[in-house]
Amino acid sequence: MTGTSASSRRLLSVAVLLAVCAGSARAQGAVSGRVSLQEKPGDAASDVANTVIYLVPKGERKLRPSAVRVAMAMNSRQFAPHVRVVTPGSAVSYPNEDPFSHNIFSTAAGFDLGTYGNGTAKAATFNKPGAYAVYCNIHAKMTAYVVVVPTPYYTTASADGRWFIGGVPSGSWELHVWHERAGDVVAPLEVTAAGVADVATSLDARGYVSKPHMNKFGKEYTSSGKDRY
Repeated sequence: MTGTSASSRRLLSVAVLLAVCAGSARAQGAVSGRVSLQEKPGDAASDVANTVIYLVPKGERKLRPSAVRVAMAMNSRQFAPHVRVVTPGSAVSYPNEDPFSHNIFSTAAGFDLGTYGNGTAKAATFNKPGAYAVYCNIHAKMTAYVVVVPTPYYTTASADGRWFIGGVPSGSWELHVWHERAGDVVAPLEVTAAGVADVATSLDARGYVSKPHMNKFGKEYTSSGKDRY
């Protein structure tokens, strides 16, 4: 009986490993699509660019994306950007670029950064997946959202609703499409080695009703024509 030499076995192992790696690389594709937002008649121009799109694997498979640190600045009594997407354990910094003070808080996320002025930044860590509204305790119209997703496969839509996520492993996924006025729309998605293109999603914002939020003490904001700080 003819045996296999040690060197031949090593070469065979290397060949198998290379084949597996090549197969893995081929098994990753791009997923792209376009989201549209149905508005009530007479509403202002659509803010579809604030839509968040992400992919979560179906079944028992769990992902452990790395935490990040990003900024959401305060400028001209607005948050910039209006929506931030992060992974669990990530920190969001709130630099104050206005010539007056802000007090950033989130009842849902359970933090209050206190009052601070221009040139100062404070941060909050978001540990659990979800969409968290963030406010200023001084300026009632300042609202932003931090969307925490349990996956590294996420993006936001462009101004025309188009989106793209690259390097997605083939398999069964749940496609999540979120907008603050339409909620979270979930649909199954099978990703092949060649990827998936032209995924169309329509979000319905026609039933959204805007309501004033309370300040960090659970009370209504007091009206004032001037900044208090």
